Amino acid sequence: MPTMFEEEPKARCPDCSQSLTFIRTKSHQKRWYCYACEKYVDRIAEPTMVKDAHARIEAITGLQVIDSHGMIVGRVRKAISNDTGDVRSLVLSVDKEQFKSLLDERDLPREFELGHEKIATVGDVVILSDVFSPSALAPLKPPSEDSPNIGKCSRCSAPLIAGAKHCIKCGALLTSASCVSCGTLNPTEARYCKNCGNKLT
Repeated sequence: MPTMFEEEPKARCPDCSQSLTFIRTKSHQKRWYCYACEKYVDRIAEPTMVKDAHARIEAITGLQVIDSHGMIVGRVRKAISNDTGDVRSLVLSVDKEQFKSLLDERDLPREFELGHEKIATVGDVVILSDVFSPSALAPLKPPSEDSPNIGKCSRCSAPLIAGAKHCIKCGALLTSASCVSCGTLNPTEARYCKNCGNKLT
């Protein structure tokens, strides 16, 4: 026997499809109430598998997405269902600034679809089955013809970032070599000046 304020998940409002609450009125009658529409509901729509599946899909939208190492990645922008009403895939919107920059470096969109096999659990949050890694989605884009060749670290061979004072992989101090003849600033690994060709000391 339902008691006051007991919710029944299968009872839905016919107008807005939100869950109804079984409450006792001032006259001690027990009636269904929709808090979304702010009204009593006497005729409850018969729940169907399609409506339940649709409500499940809608409930996933907006949930936080966390990878298998507990790193917050972003939010579910949209859940896509298959013919049976189960979740086929999720459209993930990346919110974390660190991941946004990595995606931008690889010319990848900040929203993309994740298949069912990439999703471990859906509950209060969505947990991915793997670590989220933009580098696994696409390799770093090669430098364009217009961008200067900044080279590699002389200690660990990691690609150097323009304007960096230290290698991001091994921490080696990156000192730029200035040509004594023409004063041109050359990459750290340069042996000859890129402007005049003189040997650098």
